[in-house]
Amino acid sequence: MIQIIIHKMFKVPVPVTGSFAMAFFLLMSASLIAQKATKIEILNANTLEYEERDGENVKRLIGDVQLKHDDALMFCDSAYIYSANNTMDAYGHVRINQGDSLHLYGDSLKYNGNTKIAVLRGNIRLINNDVTLTTRFLDYNRTDNVAYYYGGGRMVNQKENNTLTSEQGYYHADSESFYFKENVVLINPEYKIEADTLNYHSASEVVHFLGPTTIKSDANFIYTEDGWYNTVTDKSKFYKNAYLYSDDRIIEGDTLYYDRNLGFGEIICNGVITDTLEDVIIQGDVAHLYEKNDSAMITQEALMMQLFDDDTLFMHADTFKISSRVVQRGGVDSVGGQVVYIDTIWHDTVRTLYAYNHAKFFKKDMQGKADSIIYNFSDSTVNFYHEPVIWSEENQITAKFIYLQMANQEVDRMYMNDQAFIISQVDSLAEKFNQIKGKNMIGYFNDNELKKIDVMQNSETVYYPLDDDGKYIGVNKLSGSNMLVRLKESDIETITFMKSPEGELMPLHQVNPKDVVLKGFNWRIEEQPADRWDIFLHD
Repeated sequence: MIQIIIHKMFKVPVPVTGSFAMAFFLLMSASLIAQKATKIEILNANTLEYEERDGENVKRLIGDVQLKHDDALMFCDSAYIYSANNTMDAYGHVRINQGDSLHLYGDSLKYNGNTKIAVLRGNIRLINNDVTLTTRFLDYNRTDNVAYYYGGGRMVNQKENNTLTSEQGYYHADSESFYFKENVVLINPEYKIEADTLNYHSASEVVHFLGPTTIKSDANFIYTEDGWYNTVTDKSKFYKNAYLYSDDRIIEGDTLYYDRNLGFGEIICNGVITDTLEDVIIQGDVAHLYEKNDSAMITQEALMMQLFDDDTLFMHADTFKISSRVVQRGGVDSVGGQVVYIDTIWHDTVRTLYAYNHAKFFKKDMQGKADSIIYNFSDSTVNFYHEPVIWSEENQITAKFIYLQMANQEVDRMYMNDQAFIISQVDSLAEKFNQIKGKNMIGYFNDNELKKIDVMQNSETVYYPLDDDGKYIGVNKLSGSNMLVRLKESDIETITFMKSPEGELMPLHQVNPKDVVLKGFNWRIEEQPADRWDIFLHD
């Protein structure tokens, strides 16, 4: 039973009968009908007192206070009801229930029944299903169903184990979405998000980024200024100035999609992958990152750039792929022909770049092309497959298979296997060509300049020697088994055969052009890229 005490002029307590209470609530109902806005209803209180404040009689409710306004129920330890302006002040264990899912708690509440604005202060909790928001300053507009907090807040999602803090934020109850701003930090056991502005939809558990944002985890680092992240599926998409840093690689592009569970990323339009370990940059309109395999693939207008101290290598292909694999070293060795076991075992990461289909490259001192090129960073070798051709200064080099051995970012050796052929033009007007041919060759470089060539098996050469005045004295055509050629400034300086060669020096006026062209001769100068842009042209 509610005990009601009415304070009159002399503050004399008067017991209230049931009939009087009924009359009181009838008058209250009549007043509610008279007003446009719904009046705050009193459902329960242990004690009701009247006090005069600023010339107005104010109801004071004490103990187990229960109030209602429209579809919202409000509870507190004590309250003041200002009937004239349809407002109230509530204190102690304040609680607001709206519907089945939204619950608000606080130390104090100021509520306006006309504007439906609730102002909560103190130890505030907003609970919506699995999400709990705690703060000390919160305003709730029941008309728009929007809560606003400031002065710092903390949101916890029990289901997904997410904790988010920010200086201020909004909660839209109808859409069950949070809008956070200023020093936003979301912490999950798997990652940490820091943002300027962030929107979180509690029903779908999707986070939207609306400003500079970073996502950090043990696997990678992500930056974006626009995008979304699904905290349930761990899938995300980033749009503005986005990049991902993982395993010494920076992945960036106009649109970046990432699946954290699969460790898969995709870039659409203007994709760039930067390998900071190897100083390699690869661009393309479509790029895929396979984090668990430590590999990436780039297609569509793909371009690779490798940075050297004083130059840059540019390479184009239909598709580029970078991969890494771990190999075991040590454990077993051979000493004096006997197999021995070594206690020390270690693992190396082997990194490889694949350029598939229509591969072509340009560097100031070397150009080349092949159907496919494979660059092994671990042993610094570059392999050329299917009709490869390389131009080094004035020399055109071909073979069925060519691979380069690099040292200190420079070509150290070139291996030409099967049908090796080197051509250099000595006179463009008369189309005279120095030629070296053999089954296999090894070229030795110094400062990226070809200095020496070992020719193995079926060695042949045609070259035009000069006299001391720099005039041609004829043409040498020689053949033998193995041959050593030394060059100076890309010109043949000496030729040495391991066994007595066959051939002769012919005067120029006696030379038949057909006799000075070795079998398999193919001058492919029109295919040589003149600059970095030519590598995109398919011959």
